[in-house]
Amino acid sequence: MRCRTKLLLGFGSVLLVLLLLTGAFLYLLLHRAGGHYFDSNGARIFYTVEGSGPPVILIHGVAANADLNWRRPGVVRALAKHFQVITFDLRGHGLSDKPEEPEKYGIQMVEDITRLMDHLKLPKAHIAGYSLGGFIALKATTLHPDRFMSVAICAAGWKNPEDPSPIPSPYRPPEPNPENLVQRASVFAFAAPKPLFNRIRNRIGDWIMDPEAKRAIKKSYMDLAVQRPALEGNQVPVLCIIGTQDGFLYLARDLAAVTSNIESQEIPGVNHFTMPFSSSFKDALRAFFSKHAA
Repeated sequence: MRCRTKLLLGFGSVLLVLLLLTGAFLYLLLHRAGGHYFDSNGARIFYTVEGSGPPVILIHGVAANADLNWRRPGVVRALAKHFQVITFDLRGHGLSDKPEEPEKYGIQMVEDITRLMDHLKLPKAHIAGYSLGGFIALKATTLHPDRFMSVAICAAGWKNPEDPSPIPSPYRPPEPNPENLVQRASVFAFAAPKPLFNRIRNRIGDWIMDPEAKRAIKKSYMDLAVQRPALEGNQVPVLCIIGTQDGFLYLARDLAAVTSNIESQEIPGVNHFTMPFSSSFKDALRAFFSKHAA
């Protein structure tokens, strides 16, 4: 009887710990910092502002939101000591509107940045984009170079529009010559075996993101393409920063190879998911923006 009681108590303790961990995980996943909304050409966009100093706008990646990408890993806290940090949920994500038409994404996601700046009466700002946010930030730099003091392209890079090979999966280790690995590219991800982490990450992303909005965003990806001459003639200070285990590593190296006025940094051992948690990443962003403060 005593042994049975101990087993029940032990089982109850394990169950309690699991429930507490699950609750903590759901809180981190679902709890949002307070913020504001503005109208961006008919789309209601959620944003936050904190800290003081030169403005820095942070643009998150796909199937995430501003808190998951920037606040939970401590990037907002680290930068807010020196800058006015502005985050926003991309349209189709988080607390922002989620239109289902592809034409409501693409360039409209780029223009949301400058519309937010106009709303906040900011003539210029630093910007940092992560993953999809990096491709959006790069496009914004080519369309509105006069609006940005500097641009950080994080866990992203450049895909030559003339290169027909698919974009590699950022969650796999980097592979050179991706044209020889078509079957492992993200375009064909449904047919390739996925590590357990990728499956969990994709499930969470599908859960927190409207599937119709996700499909519409994917259809607009080509609108974010940047031509090589625009990069060769770039005058905005650019930082390209990526982990050595990020599947976009070679895209980042391509960006560094063709872009004028760029500096690049690779963080050893860091992958697409873990870089926001890296102190080296936070330090690099802070140093770069401070270096180019107006």
